[in-house]
Amino acid sequence: MPVVVTGADQPLGRAVALELALSGGEVRATVRDRGAAGVLRAAGVRVAVSDLSDPLRLGAVLAGAHTVLHLDRGPDGRGSPADTWEWFLEAVEGTDVQRIVTVLPQPPTASLPGEYELIVRPFPAEAVDRPGFAAPTLIRDLVEADRRAG
Repeated sequence: MPVVVTGADQPLGRAVALELALSGGEVRATVRDRGAAGVLRAAGVRVAVSDLSDPLRLGAVLAGAHTVLHLDRGPDGRGSPADTWEWFLEAVEGTDVQRIVTVLPQPPTASLPGEYELIVRPFPAEAVDRPGFAAPTLIRDLVEADRRAG
């Protein structure tokens, strides 16, 4: 089953998508910046240029996926996946997604609609004030969270 990475035009999302592509299987990604698509496509990642404010388009990207790594940090890359959480959940509704993996300063307070396995990883302390930072240990942890899909 495919895995989807949101925010793949941002350093963490790009690093995770490229690492997943190396492990085989179908990897899909969303990017806001069309210029970021080339390197991902060259690695075999299927790329959709879209922001998360269009739940129908994102829903199409999520179709048939088991796991989605929601790493989109907003239009400027300086926020957190929490900033796009509501859009993301709207798009996930009615898809085959079973596992949501994300990186948040703290777990979301709102309950998830539907029955999803939620895996939340904290931002590494050294990355909180550095939006371009992608910690190698966090990348490995996120890739491993997908591999648990079996």
